[in-house]
Amino acid sequence: MKNIASSEWLQRSPRKQCDLRRSRRGSMMLWSVWVFLAMLMMVAGLFNVMWLSCIRAEARRQAESAVIVGGHAFLSDDLLRTWQQPFENEGRAVRSRNATIDYIRESGDNSLKGLVTSEDVELLPPAAASQPGVAGLTQTAAPVPEQVRLTFGKGQPNDQVRMFFSGLTGVQYARLGVSAAARIEHAPVGFLPGGSATVPVFPLAIVDQSPGDASLINGGGLWSQEIESGRGADNLTWNPVLRSVENGPDGLPEVTLTLSPNSAGMKPDNFVSLRFAAAAPTGNSSKTVQWMQHGVTAEDLKTLGLNQLAFPSTLGAGTLSKMECTQIAAWLQAHAGQSFIVCLCTPQPGNTDPQGSATANSLASVKLLRPVAARIMASGISASGEVRVRLQPCVLITSTAVNSTSPQAPLNRYVYSVRLSE
Repeated sequence: MKNIASSEWLQRSPRKQCDLRRSRRGSMMLWSVWVFLAMLMMVAGLFNVMWLSCIRAEARRQAESAVIVGGHAFLSDDLLRTWQQPFENEGRAVRSRNATIDYIRESGDNSLKGLVTSEDVELLPPAAASQPGVAGLTQTAAPVPEQVRLTFGKGQPNDQVRMFFSGLTGVQYARLGVSAAARIEHAPVGFLPGGSATVPVFPLAIVDQSPGDASLINGGGLWSQEIESGRGADNLTWNPVLRSVENGPDGLPEVTLTLSPNSAGMKPDNFVSLRFAAAAPTGNSSKTVQWMQHGVTAEDLKTLGLNQLAFPSTLGAGTLSKMECTQIAAWLQAHAGQSFIVCLCTPQPGNTDPQGSATANSLASVKLLRPVAARIMASGISASGEVRVRLQPCVLITSTAVNSTSPQAPLNRYVYSVRLSE
């Protein structure tokens, strides 16, 4: 009876019915507004997540490139100078940090330029106490960091990225949390060419039996006696800015070696011509000149049944004609300042004379002992076809180096590679 009365009362009260409809419409509108705001917050949050993901990916890419640049900036020929002062290594560290930060700031991405400072770059020392150097031959070599690491916001929390729609999401800033590191490796046990990457190795080796521990300083060879002892003449300077050779000392000694036509080069001051391939020269150009110009390729080593140039190992050697020596001299004179990996070797005579000594032209192979790096400072050729080349030690960075992972592996102070470690 009461329900019927209420129904009749509503039917008799149009004003009450209108109020009820308005109340329902108001509730639906309120719920619609809340649903719309919730969807808008979800869309804004999703947009921020996608945008932050893109920023982090770009920051990661820039950081990886930056630490590679920073590693290269630390490595320079002045690492090889004797009598290093502490401020010199500090200067290299500053140079490396500045190069890393400058790369980020000059990358063109405005969203990342103000997010890093020099305090965000770390140069991590090696875990092992050993450093590259030759005991008894030189001063203690300059320390080389094991890693160059860049962490956004490491020095101070300045890697805050402003978010969109902060009024809806309640999040105004978010941290990047991005880092990258590059390892500086210098314990090469071989060189692996592949694809377009060739090994920048000088096809003329130096006879030097020094293992790098001063045990053969007097009888090892010219490299150990004049370069690693620091006793060689210092008359020329390499200007890396002008990329030219200038007169005057620069703290790096030089050594002069000769390449004689039709000679195996077994004297201490002679070059030994290496054979990185079994194939015959193509055209009128000497194969030795081709290797100097383009490097040793994987196809070259495959003809010898090798996939890499390993140390220590045995490699074929031979002699060069006077015409080949002339071509080599012409190329060297036109490319002063070019740097190469240079092999230190010991001869493996193929034949001996009746007295039991190796003959001048009997050299069949050499044993490659260890790699160093040198720059062509000057060269010339005599009327007899003898080529004289003056070399200066240098620091060379190559991606083809195969480095030992053993903590006890001897470190090489000439040849380096810089690779991403994470």
